Amino acid sequence: MSKDGGMFEKFIEDEMMDIETFNLIYDFVALDNFRQGEYEGNMFVIRKINANHIQLEDEVATENTSIPTVYTYTKKKFLSLLQSHKQSL
Repeated sequence: MSKDGGMFEKFIEDEMMDIETFNLIYDFVALDNFRQGEYEGNMFVIRKINANHIQLEDEVATENTSIPTVYTYTKKKFLSLLQSHKQSL
């Protein structure tokens, strides 16, 4: 299991329905013009903290908890993980 407890794999399963969704998320993370912001998917929120750091939160799993589980990735690592799942779409 990965360091994030399998959260990224769950994110891929729950959010990546097609190549268009993949491209939207990839572009949001990759483009430096988007320095901060959020992408709200069906179950997950991707937060761009700054130009180089991304947070991933399973919003549904943490909606009834006082402390949500959030994992932080470098932009490079997040994009690499996305790319590794692209062929499965």
